[in-house]
Amino acid sequence: MVESLSEEEEEFEVIVVGGGPAGLNTAIMCATRHLKVLLLERDKMGGLLATLYPNKIIPNYPGFPEGIVAIELVRNWLRHLRLTGVTVKQEAALIVAKDLTVTTYKKKRRSRVAVIATGTNPRRLGIPNESKFSKGGKGVYYFASHPEEFVGKKVLVVGGGDTAIDVALELLSLADEITLVHRREGFRAFDENVETVRKSGMVDFVLKGEVIAIKGRNRVEKAVIKQEGKKLQKRVDAVIIAIGLIPNNEVFKNLGLKTDERGCILTDRAQRTNIEGIFAVGDVVHGGLRLITVAASHGATASHFIYSYVKKPYWAREAWPTEM
Repeated sequence: MVESLSEEEEEFEVIVVGGGPAGLNTAIMCATRHLKVLLLERDKMGGLLATLYPNKIIPNYPGFPEGIVAIELVRNWLRHLRLTGVTVKQEAALIVAKDLTVTTYKKKRRSRVAVIATGTNPRRLGIPNESKFSKGGKGVYYFASHPEEFVGKKVLVVGGGDTAIDVALELLSLADEITLVHRREGFRAFDENVETVRKSGMVDFVLKGEVIAIKGRNRVEKAVIKQEGKKLQKRVDAVIIAIGLIPNNEVFKNLGLKTDERGCILTDRAQRTNIEGIFAVGDVVHGGLRLITVAASHGATASHFIYSYVKKPYWAREAWPTEM
């Protein structure tokens, strides 16, 4: 049942929509500059780090030379967030408007600045039974979030980038049988990791192939693969689809923001969008590397210029980039 909006509108200086690495760092750094900040997150704080791969070792985040488990990195951010006094609400933003109001099912809130940090979601294949078996542990996954689920299983991995190869690496010591289907001959993943998977001798590569259907009664039992004009059926217990990410753009689809062909938001060097008072950070932004360090740096950049925009210190004019 949809709740009616409260007549009372809360006011903040900054509302951040999205609690992934970029949103968390934006909120933290805005709050350390004594701005009144609201952070909205519809799911778990930490974004994909918490929902998709909480147990993954992050090998390239500064300050952790041995790597750090994704969920531990999130917990560190949340401890920091609590110390700053940011208001946090687990609510899904429905609309971000040009007048800088952000509407959820519970309330409409007004701000001086809105920051879109909605991140990305796994791209789906859109094939028969994918959606049906992706809920309730029925055999379709988008990352090996809980590796223990694949012990002794026959697993099919779809994709040719770093995520797909990382999944295959994770499964080497767990699964009984691993098949990797990729629509090209080459891989976008790190060469060293691809070589490790190849040399393991445990992965059956199906190159120039596509998974076109998933079959089963109550859960995944088979995958239908098309390769060079031929169709084959593979008996599997699980299918992990790792074919990239798409931007979460529902809350700003009708806002008039400039985006690229994928729907990612175009920003300038200050993380400003083409609409005054609206900034964007993280993986939902066009360009740049999809790295946690880059998302966090977006937050640092945005917070600096947000402070300048809201408080208008004497140095503000000198700080602003001149081009979009």
